[in-house]
Amino acid sequence: MTEKLVSFDLETDLTMSLECLSDAISRISNGNDYYLKWAVIYGHNSVQSAMCLALITSDSRLVRKRDSYDAEYGDLDNVEWLYEKLRKEEFLPYVNSLVFDSHRFQKQEVCRLQTVRNKFIHQHPCSYIFTFEELMELIDFSVNIVEFLVNESERLAMTGDLKSQLEGLLEKLSTQLTNV
Repeated sequence: MTEKLVSFDLETDLTMSLECLSDAISRISNGNDYYLKWAVIYGHNSVQSAMCLALITSDSRLVRKRDSYDAEYGDLDNVEWLYEKLRKEEFLPYVNSLVFDSHRFQKQEVCRLQTVRNKFIHQHPCSYIFTFEELMELIDFSVNIVEFLVNESERLAMTGDLKSQLEGLLEKLSTQLTNV
């Protein structure tokens, strides 16, 4: 039996996370609030992948935790640190690239997204109480960050097909979110 090697890429991660987020929002719209947890997780995944794609055009080390800078691989940094890197003009890869506007995308919301996602992934979310509105705000925030990175920031080096696919998914998500 020959061994099959498998690799992963951020473009596919982003696309799949947005597709899963869309499915979760569809289920939430049909009254299944259990999918709020997964929508937050997929929203976070989408944000992390999009942030990494925006930074990787400058330097692949910008997307990894410091202890792996000298290696060819490493764990992705968390969204809080990726956010901080995306605020620095020295990491802009292209002439018309934009940094995050700290008023539009507040750090406290990025930190909140990270905290809630961590509770859902690493702890027992049944011991925490969230409001529907609170979780929907985090999901909406996630979609807004990804929309900015894909549609406005001019930081991602994407093929036309991928950009069109992502724009279509983001448009669908925006419509879904207004109908929830």
